[in-house]
Amino acid sequence: MTAPLMMPRRFAIQLLHEAQLAGGHGFLAAVAAKNLPDTYFVAEPTIDLAALLIAADARFRAQSRQLWAIYQHRPDQPAMPTAADFDSRPEVLRLSASLATKGVLQLRAWAIDANGCVIERELQLDD
Repeated sequence: MTAPLMMPRRFAIQLLHEAQLAGGHGFLAAVAAKNLPDTYFVAEPTIDLAALLIAADARFRAQSRQLWAIYQHRPDQPAMPTAADFDSRPEVLRLSASLATKGVLQLRAWAIDANGCVIERELQLDD
């Protein structure tokens, strides 16, 4: 069994807040891994993954940081990635937010396991 991902509560709230601000527009963002919460949000909601990764890699490299996760918000779909979401950079964690469940904000984490299967990672928030 995989250990839960620990995430500062403040960081999770920040991610969900970004999803609320986007409203009905989906977006992708890159999250750095040096000192969470250490994020890089992309303002244009229509940016594609390839462009996001190029911009994030350059910015993070300049700041001595690593790409930790790709954060995606799909307002009208469940907070889970599609198979195509892992075509590029399958080693990078995926964080998904959704407002599709009425009255409930969902934040979930996904990864590829050693067998190449998409698995959900448990998120635990700490203060």
